[in-house]
Amino acid sequence: MLLIAAQHSELGMSLFALGWIHLVALGWLTMTALSVLIHVIPTFTETTLRGERIARSSLGLYAAGVFALVAAFCAGSVAALPLGATVISLALVSYLVPCALTLAGALSQTRVQAAIGRALGVTLTSLITAAFLGAALAWGLARGGSPMLLSRGPAIHASFGMIGWLTVLVMGVSTRTVRPITGSPSPRRWTHIAAGSGAIVGMLLLVAGLSFAERIVQWTGAIVVALATMTYVGDLAVVLRRATVTHRPPQAFLAAGALWLVVGLALSLGSLAGAGVGRAAIYVLLVGWVGQIVNAHIHHIGIRLIATMVRGEDDETEPAELLSSRLSWTCFAFFQAAVAAGGVALAFGRPALLSIAALCGLAGWTAQLGNIATSVRRARSVGTA
Repeated sequence: MLLIAAQHSELGMSLFALGWIHLVALGWLTMTALSVLIHVIPTFTETTLRGERIARSSLGLYAAGVFALVAAFCAGSVAALPLGATVISLALVSYLVPCALTLAGALSQTRVQAAIGRALGVTLTSLITAAFLGAALAWGLARGGSPMLLSRGPAIHASFGMIGWLTVLVMGVSTRTVRPITGSPSPRRWTHIAAGSGAIVGMLLLVAGLSFAERIVQWTGAIVVALATMTYVGDLAVVLRRATVTHRPPQAFLAAGALWLVVGLALSLGSLAGAGVGRAAIYVLLVGWVGQIVNAHIHHIGIRLIATMVRGEDDETEPAELLSSRLSWTCFAFFQAAVAAGGVALAFGRPALLSIAALCGLAGWTAQLGNIATSVRRARSVGTA
């Protein structure tokens, strides 16, 4: 889709471009997060996920809704947008009810479990808020909603989705997942609380400023979000510098994700100042920040999952034994080139660079999928041996 957009010079916020954004945000990143949370919620809170079958079944309905929404965007059919948006919202409600019941139970557990339950509850609340706002915008476009909703709603919708949902979720989950990737725990646990809480407070201020067109409140919220996320980046840098695990590709993806977060923040602040780089900010934050953090987890925790699926729950095979180092670094290089080229293309209106970004992205995905297949094959051969 990115390559098609580049060929037709669709660098603005066209319906097709919105289709690509929602495919990445909902079809890739959120679908991955929802699938993982089915395991994360009971593991982190040490409780049993209530209504797990309902939550799992909801993912199929959610995927159908994403497909319908993206198809409507790509076809330029404004009238069909409410169908996909409504299905997504209903699927998320079905998914979140079991999660909410489970998290409510965690509140009566230990102090740590209760804190985790509250944090996950906040991120999931941001997700459903973004979904309902998206549905309202879809219906507004199709039926002629209020001008205020259509003018201010998209930025508020994006704030809940990008900051309150994806960014805060990554910060929260990484408190547990970065340690096995690096072998080094965070020396300052308070930074995760400060970063997550600051991002939520800043987002709410930003949303309030956007809602009432108050520039001072907008900037206050944006600066609070920036300070919170930079606190997270600083802590992650310390953890990576102290890393003892010798398998470096996942750590390189973590470092790249943190770097793209800083770039995305700068572009976002520039956009708020009227620099016209909002499209580049969205691209860098989605593909560079969240996308590369996801890739980091695929190259460690995802491969560990493959090993246990093939060899049993007690297997302790390290990802480095299953992955091809050459493919890992090839994948890393192509993905970073894709983020850099795409960000520059959208910031300066260069369709040729966007084509390069799309081709690099395809090459990166090819290398990553090939590496996953290699891991499956090696896990099976080791298991047989």
